[in-house]
Amino acid sequence: MNPSLSKKTSSAEHAEGPDLFLKGGNVLNVYSGEFLQANIAVKNGKIVYVGPLEHEVGKGTRVLRLGKKTVVPGYIEPHFHPWDIYNPLSVGEEACKRGTTTVFCDNLIFYMLMGPEGLEGFMDALSKMPIKYYWSCRATPQTPMVEENDLFSARNLRRVLMNPQVQSLGEITRWPELINGNASMAELIALTKGLKKRVDGHTAGAKYDKLNRIAMAGVDSCHESINGQDVLDRLRLGFYVMLRESSLRQDLSLLLKTVAENRVLTNRLMLTTDGSMPAFYQAHGITDHLIRIALEEGMDPVSAYQMVTINPAVYFGLDHKIGGIAPGRDADMVILEGIRNPTPETVISRGRIVSEQGSLVEPFPGVEWERYFPKASFCKRNWVAKKDLFTIPSHQASVRFPVIELINPAITRIRWTDITSRHGLLDFDPSRFSIVAVVSREGTWITVGLLVGFANGIEGLASSYNTAAQILVIGNNPEAMSAAANRVLETKGGIVVFEKGRLCYELPLPIGGIMSDCSLQEIAEKEEAFQLLLAGKGYPYHDPLYTLVFLPNDFLPEVRINYRGIVDIKKNDILWPRRDLV
Repeated sequence: MNPSLSKKTSSAEHAEGPDLFLKGGNVLNVYSGEFLQANIAVKNGKIVYVGPLEHEVGKGTRVLRLGKKTVVPGYIEPHFHPWDIYNPLSVGEEACKRGTTTVFCDNLIFYMLMGPEGLEGFMDALSKMPIKYYWSCRATPQTPMVEENDLFSARNLRRVLMNPQVQSLGEITRWPELINGNASMAELIALTKGLKKRVDGHTAGAKYDKLNRIAMAGVDSCHESINGQDVLDRLRLGFYVMLRESSLRQDLSLLLKTVAENRVLTNRLMLTTDGSMPAFYQAHGITDHLIRIALEEGMDPVSAYQMVTINPAVYFGLDHKIGGIAPGRDADMVILEGIRNPTPETVISRGRIVSEQGSLVEPFPGVEWERYFPKASFCKRNWVAKKDLFTIPSHQASVRFPVIELINPAITRIRWTDITSRHGLLDFDPSRFSIVAVVSREGTWITVGLLVGFANGIEGLASSYNTAAQILVIGNNPEAMSAAANRVLETKGGIVVFEKGRLCYELPLPIGGIMSDCSLQEIAEKEEAFQLLLAGKGYPYHDPLYTLVFLPNDFLPEVRINYRGIVDIKKNDILWPRRDLV
């Protein structure tokens, strides 16, 4: 920039003046790695000028005089699950207030509940919100489904992947199938590459030799590093690495120490909150929280901000549009009191001021939830859960049973236990074991098992919040369990606890049985009440909602309960079968 240039420009190009003019300020240039004093002009949602000149303002121009304030690009969240009890609007509003102007969202639950046509309409409904929602397309569910082959057919997935709002093939949780030569998955990756889109990985548990094969198969990134060696292995094999700090795992400080100690390049590193729970976001923040950790770890500020701006923009091939402050880019910017405080004073998205002093200028436009998640679709069959559903039939005098042992909120182990039978049912001590069941919303099948390490004091808990989109039921009293399950059926979704014959906790989830329609703050308060209730009943871990969401899945070790039955994930063996009810 040449300070000797004229301070005014009156070219015909700017005769009407910009819509927004940021005067002065310390602007982060993520391309050159510099902080520069500059003015910024915005017109029709785009940055039209960055430099020393002062544009002539028009009648409608809003001028922000920044003084010593800092301007950085809008934050980008590269791996977001906008359905963890909250919905895309409630979490989007909170993210926007905290400087996030673009999110790349997992489509899993939406696709499972809507199918390709419904998903396209839903993506369109969100496409003009104050922040940008881009999407990933899951190749498979993360739990077995009756209709899986039809829903996740090549034809349906091709349709979704070709949508311009979809920027990647979603995290591939079934990576063992990939390295074992699954032809349909290989074809899907080839299609994605042909569309110039990314393939997101989920390589938890993969050692170096398997990471080689995953990279060879076309996976571009991973967000599952839990220690420094994981980061180095993935970087050295050409992956983009998303460093995570979430309500489930707080690993970011440790991972950044490895980055600093090994002096590795940071241009292929990004920061993500993954799928964090409402209370975590409410207490700590979203992307601003990640930047603050990076700064506290001593990371160079330019690198810290690049990891949440230009790096993800480059990864998704959208750096011509987002991720930086330069002419022709979308006018997504965050105004900070100073570079050391990443929580913004003002947020500009799509060329408009959308948040000031931590409050939205106006709420996000509403979404007609019933259109996309009709309550009638929660369950199309009239049925009632009876208490004898939550028993385990056995005609042997004694069986060696695969008890599910919870060793943290998400990980399980198999505890083989000899259990006797009485009157054709397993006879066990309810003070030692909880009953756990996954029952289809339609009441057509059920898998029942035993669980330890959860909260043996719970009589009856039912939840429609899980990645199977079915009903998970836990407790030590079949009558209370059936009452809880029936309440979930009655309200078309929610988390319910019954104790001593009465309803003692309820979190309605009217949006698809997965999401609340309340604000993030309201949901966070309900989550905290749930945590306190379960802690009082013996739940020993910090994030019980993760247990509910993950128990039916098919990719985390070691044992899960789902449509197939009780399953050894590593060996892919059914240890105890489901029961078909109709």
